[in-house]
Order: sequence, then structure tokens, then C-alpha cells
Amino acid sequence: ADLYAFPNWSLACHYFNVGVALNLLATPVSFYLVESLDASAAVTNTYAALTYLPWCLKVFFGLQSDLVPVFGTHRRFYYALGWVVFFLCNCELWREGEPGIASTLLLSFVMTMGCLMSDTVADAIILECTTAGEAEADTGRMRTHGYLVRQVGSTLGSLGGAVIYNSKSDGGDWSWGFTIAQCFALQALFVGLTIFPLVPFMYELPVKLKGDAKALWRDMWTFVANDGVWVPLMYLYFYNLCFVSNPAWYNFLYDGLDFSNFAVGMLYTVGSLLSVVGLYVYEKVFFKTAWRPLYLWVTVISAGFSLLQVLLVTGETFGLPKILFATGDVSLQDFVQMLTFIPMCVMFFAMIPKGTEGTAYAMLSTWQNVAAEVGYDIGTSLDCGVNVSNSALEKGNWTGVLKLTIICGCIQFLPVFGIYVETPRDKVKLLPNDIAETTAQCERGRSSWWGAFAFFFLFSASIVVSLGQALYVIYYPNSC
Repeated sequence: ADLYAFPNWSLACHYFNVGVALNLLATPVSFYLVESLDASAAVTNTYAALTYLPWCLKVFFGLQSDLVPVFGTHRRFYYALGWVVFFLCNCELWREGEPGIASTLLLSFVMTMGCLMSDTVADAIILECTTAGEAEADTGRMRTHGYLVRQVGSTLGSLGGAVIYNSKSDGGDWSWGFTIAQCFALQALFVGLTIFPLVPFMYELPVKLKGDAKALWRDMWTFVANDGVWVPLMYLYFYNLCFVSNPAWYNFLYDGLDFSNFAVGMLYTVGSLLSVVGLYVYEKVFFKTAWRPLYLWVTVISAGFSLLQVLLVTGETFGLPKILFATGDVSLQDFVQMLTFIPMCVMFFAMIPKGTEGTAYAMLSTWQNVAAEVGYDIGTSLDCGVNVSNSALEKGNWTGVLKLTIICGCIQFLPVFGIYVETPRDKVKLLPNDIAETTAQCERGRSSWWGAFAFFFLFSASIVVSLGQALYVIYYPNSC
């Protein structure tokens, strides 16, 4: 269970590349959409939603990996296939030169699908190593190290995205810079040089699954029906859903405050760096801290920083440069939110039964991703109710942005009211306090058919609605 042992170097390199993949292109593509293609706030928010949607499909990759071995292995083939898809999509966008809105969004979605296929496999391998080789007191450390490596990659990816796409011909401030096509080519080249050479040296534990897809489905239903599982999962869905992102924020930074690609890239570079710090602080300081008080103050602080963005919109930045004030608002949120992300993962480890680690962990991690995706959808819907067009932002009409900032910030406070709540009859905590309490709630053996039904219905409906809204915005980009 050592991420840095030679057989696991491919995993370490994978998490680094996932971090780079999530951030190297994010700022250049959003800048390209707004400045070169005049994309609306709904389109840029849909780009963010589409590149997040594959995180909601990880469970299906987990099922495939668990149930259908290829060439005698359950993990390696799918791990390599995902990165091949990612590589080819970047090559196609490079070939197109100046891709349009539909091509950019759809291929970004497919490439992220490939990346997430590999990530699902990597998560399953780490969970198997955790189960086989980590002491109970250290459960989740290998997972924490993986996320730490990923956040280092995110930081460097954000920095790279800020630097490489800044030529004046593309709306930037510098006399040089890559074209958007060259940015895609660079991403493909980096994966080709760092991921593919290490695949043959990967080590994976043998997977011994009993039964078939129907048996696995019954096991998953029984697992979720446990009151100690579905009750906390419903609260975590609500918790993640409430982090509604301001759909007009990117457009406001570019067209309202006239931030360059470099400025926004540096903003998110600091955010990625503080996420690394958040992971390190969690492992060294909060690893054994009770979860409920941690969630309480982290949620309050995060929502508070979100509402501070109101001051940036109104121009009351206390004499600080707007870019510096924006860094404090946005980037510090990344730090505090990371302190709640890892406890969720550790909680999942305590819930999952042995034998279906790939599918079960993918399903639970997908659950929180589905909720966050619905948060994006809510943000996109809110965009249709106010005037946040690019022309309005350029003219200084920021009333719509102000309304969205206040609404989104207030929504983020709502999860506070459920942190210390328990079910009236069976006293199941909506948010367990630690691993021991999570395990104890699961071991009571009480279950609910309706709890499992509600979980799977909400799971499926969220994915369908999110995909439908994304496709609608792609084909009707000016619908709001």
C-alpha cells in the first residue's frame, strides 16, 4: 500500500496527469470560448458541467472493470484504453485548428470520459491495496497521497494553462503564446510521454468476483439499502448539491473585469496550490479529527468566502487590486473545501463490502459527483433568469452577476442545518463523526427498500437531466 513503490509509479504518474488534465486546458478553453467564440455564460458553465459529467459515470466504468476482464486482467486494459481515448480527442481538436462550440464541448466531454475511465481503475487499485495492506488506523492514507499528487499536477497544470495561451492575436496580453490547437497538442504529447511508457510495469492484485452482473446488482441494492449507507449518502448528496457555482463568473472575470487568460489562470493556480496545502494540512492535522465539527466550520467559512465575491462585484475591495481580492475569494475556498473532500472518501472506505471494491467505490464517489453536477445544472438554470450577457458585462451592467453571487452564496450555507441531525426512529446520523461510527451504523443491519429505491432513482434521474441540459445548451447556445 505504498503509492511510491516502483510497481505503483504508473498510479502516481496517473494521478499527476489527471491533475494536469483537469487544469491545463480549463482556463485556455474557457477564455477561447468567451473571447474567440463569444460564448454566453450558459455555454461556459455547460463546458464546466460537461467536463464534470464524466465523474458521474464512474460507476459504469467500475462495473465494466470488475465484471469483464480483458487479456486476463481487470484493470490494466481499461486503464490504458482511457488514456488512449484522451490522447486521440486532443489530437482531433489539434487537427481542427479552431474548433467551434459544439466540437470543443463534445470532444472535451469524451476526452474527460477517457481520463475518468482510467481514474476509476486507479481508484479501484488503491482501494484494493488499502484493504490488503493498510492498518485500520491508517485507512485512507494511500488515497490521500494519490490526491496530494493529483493536486500537485493540478497546480502545475493551472500554471501552465495561465502561461501558454496569452498571445495578443487570441485576446491575451503577450506578444507570444500557443494557439488553442497547440494547447491541445501539448496535452496529448504530455500524456504520450509520461503515461504510456509505464503501463507495462503496472501491478494489480488478482480480482476474484463471484456471480455475474445480476448478482452484483443485487449486492449493490442490498448494500445501499442499509440504513447506515443510504441515510448518510442522501445528506452528502444535498451537501454537494448546495455548492452551486455562479454560472456567469468566468464571463464576469473576462468581460466585466477584463481579466486576461494569464490573470484567471494564476487565480486558479493559487487555488490548486492551496488545495495541495489543504490535503497536507488534513493529513498532518485533521486526519483523526471528528467529521461533524470539521464540516461545520469548513462549510461556514467556504460559504462566507463565496459571499465575499459580492464585494468584488460592487467594487468594494478595500483598496486591494481586484485580482488579489478575487484570489482570496476563490482560491481560499479550494483550501477549505479540500478539508471535507477526504473525509467523504474515508467514509466510503468504511462502508464498502469486500469483493466489489471497484464498483462500490465508483458508485459512492459517483454519487457525490452527481450531486455536484446537479449543482452546475441549477447554476445554468439560474443564468436564464437574469441578464448576464457578454454585452451587458462589457457595459458595466453587473446587476445580474450580483444577484447570482448572493443566491449561490446563500445556498451554500444550507448544509449546516443537517450536520448534527439524526433519523428520529433509528437514530442514524446523517453525518457520522468518524470511521468507527460509520462502521457501527452499517453493522446494525437495518435496511429500507425505499431508501435504496430513492438512491438509485435520484442517481439515474440526475445523470439523465444533466446530460439533457448539456446537450440542449450545446445545440441552442443562445437559449437563455
